[in-house]
Amino acid sequence: MLSHDIHVHTIISECCHEPDATPENYIRLAKDLGLKVIGFSDHLWDSAVDGASKWYSTQNFDHIMQIKDMIPVDTQGIKVLIGCETEYCGNGKIGISPKVAKQLDFVLVPISHVHMKGFVLPSWMNTPEDIANTMVKYFKDVTNFDFITGIAHPFYPLGHENIDGIISCIPDDVFMECFSMAAEKGISIEINACHFPSIKGVETETYNDETFLNMFLIAKAAGCKFHLGSDAHSIDVLPRIIKLQKIVEDLGFTDEDIHPIVTDNAIKNS
Repeated sequence: MLSHDIHVHTIISECCHEPDATPENYIRLAKDLGLKVIGFSDHLWDSAVDGASKWYSTQNFDHIMQIKDMIPVDTQGIKVLIGCETEYCGNGKIGISPKVAKQLDFVLVPISHVHMKGFVLPSWMNTPEDIANTMVKYFKDVTNFDFITGIAHPFYPLGHENIDGIISCIPDDVFMECFSMAAEKGISIEINACHFPSIKGVETETYNDETFLNMFLIAKAAGCKFHLGSDAHSIDVLPRIIKLQKIVEDLGFTDEDIHPIVTDNAIKNS
């Protein structure tokens, strides 16, 4: 069951500008890639929750559920999940209600959308220590929500260049504390293509493939379960999941390390 990807954005997400990024096209390509499960995780901010940013305000439950009419009858043997990626903004503010969460197959919450200054990250925070400490606090906060399935691209600070510098501010024992909390609550840890620049096909001096390897091994030692995500916003990004599978296998992860959301046959929205 390493052959899955449950972090895929379609044209329903405001950040997806590729008209070919439709469920039908993704499913067709997923079949060609040998995937067994695909999960659509378009951005969502529940209308029942106050405090949406202007960007999030139109991306409510009704908006993302348009996807049900876009999924072909013949999914070519691929298990299709309908979930979302919502937002945590600190101080207990999360962009989804338990009622809406129950109507989805899964809910992913990032703790590292720190590029959203003034919404997710307080506008005055800039130092690596500030960003690292905020991600740690948000991670611990998110484990308190019992309707969360997984944490998207954990500790990958979007929009910041000094990634190695930020991650170096988080000691191993703090990672262990965070991941132990997630393991206790059964919250899945996402291994995302963005964690590995070689998968993205970019050369950068800000981090390398080794930056997050130790972190994931700590999460495994803590007893966490995992899922994989390409974080595709376009069709041409989905194949990154194959390279990600190889890295995960090299880390020694097996089917037993995979979260039940991928292996469970119950699909709420089928």
